[in-house]
Amino acid sequence: MTGSRGPLPKPVALKVLEGNPGKRTLNLADGINPRIEVPSVPKHLGQEARKEWKRITPLLHELGLVSGLDRAALALYCQAVGRLSELEASFNGLVDRLVAAGSNYPDAVYQASHSVTPSGYVQQSVYVQLIGKHREQVNRYLMHFGLSPAARGRVQASNYVQPSLPGMEPAANSVPVSGFAKFGLVGGSGR
Repeated sequence: MTGSRGPLPKPVALKVLEGNPGKRTLNLADGINPRIEVPSVPKHLGQEARKEWKRITPLLHELGLVSGLDRAALALYCQAVGRLSELEASFNGLVDRLVAAGSNYPDAVYQASHSVTPSGYVQQSVYVQLIGKHREQVNRYLMHFGLSPAARGRVQASNYVQPSLPGMEPAANSVPVSGFAKFGLVGGSGR
């Protein structure tokens, strides 16, 4: 989450659960609460990316962390995971071929990790550079969806609850609340 300094602001729902320790006025209508749903799988995703989509979307849905608005971001995450998986498999295949050709494993890893320029300098191989870039991308996307231990406290699940006004009846066809979203309700009770 580049560009901002310091910790992200604490979600209002968490402040309510803690009893508003700062005693500042809370905007209970703060935040956007889209409907919790799994978007359709983009057609351009590769095989490994589709596997990640099928693995992660049920978990995100259960936790209330995905909506139809997240299709592009989720596709970027899955594509980065898919490419990283493909690069790692390709790198491991190269190491296996070098071991089969007679190198011991540490030497094979070094040979696969480095290349020599025409002028004789040793540099990181393209495999290692691409793997590093994709690892950074995956880590960045993990933070956006709250999928790393450090990022879990920074995401706010959609509770798809619109603030009610006095005299207004709740909608009869409201979506049941599940996962982390039920903690966003005052008192922590589901519907």
